[in-house]
Amino acid sequence: MHLQKRTLIAFLILLIFLALQISVNYPNPRLVREIKIKNETSNQYLLILGLPEQIWFGQSEKIIIQLLNDNYQNEVIIEQQEQSDFDSRKIQNFEVDFVLTGAELTPPGVFITPIIDGKDIIMNWGIEPTTVQDVIGTVWIYINTFSDVNEEENQRELIFTKNLSIKIKNFFGLKIGTIQLVISLFIVLNIIYLFRSYHLKKKGLLGVFRRAFARLKTPCP
Repeated sequence: MHLQKRTLIAFLILLIFLALQISVNYPNPRLVREIKIKNETSNQYLLILGLPEQIWFGQSEKIIIQLLNDNYQNEVIIEQQEQSDFDSRKIQNFEVDFVLTGAELTPPGVFITPIIDGKDIIMNWGIEPTTVQDVIGTVWIYINTFSDVNEEENQRELIFTKNLSIKIKNFFGLKIGTIQLVISLFIVLNIIYLFRSYHLKKKGLLGVFRRAFARLKTPCP
C-alpha cells in the first residue's frame, strides 16, 4: 500500500516536471510590425520588423528585419507612414541602428546595405539578455537618398523608429540552461523510480503466484 502511494506521488511529480519542461521550451511570443514604403520608381516595399516580446534569461532569440519588394498584405498589424518626398529622389541604401540596454546584439553596430530593385533584404540579429532586468532600447531605420538633380539635397531620412521593451523571464536568477538541466534531472530520477517500482511490484506479484502455485502442487495430508 505504501509502495503504491509513493508510486502515485512520483507519477504526479513526473507530470508536473514534464509540464514545466514544456512551458520553458514553449516558443516566446513575438511582435510583428509592418510599414509600406514607395520610391520614385513606384516600387512598393514592405518593411517587416519581428522581435521577441519575452526571452528567458540565458536564452538567445532572433530579431528579424525584412525589406520586401512586394505588394502583399497579411493578418498582422499594418502601420502606414506618410512619405515625404521620396518620389523625387533615388533610394541609395537601407540603414538599421539598434541601441539596447541589458542585452548583447550579434552582430553589433549599424547595418547598411544597398537597395536594389527587385531584391529583398532580410537581416537577422541574435539577442541575448545579459541581466535579469527587462531589455529596453530603440531601433532606428533609415533610407539614405540622393537627388538626381542636386547633391545638396542628399538626405538620411528616418522611415521608422520604435522604442523596444523585452520582458526577461527568470527563476531565482538562474539561466534557462540551468533550469532545463534541473528539470530534466528530476524527470529522469522519477522515471527511474517508477521503473524500479514497477519491477518490484512485478516481482512481488510473481512471488505471490509462485507461492500459490506451489501450494496447489503440494498434496494434502
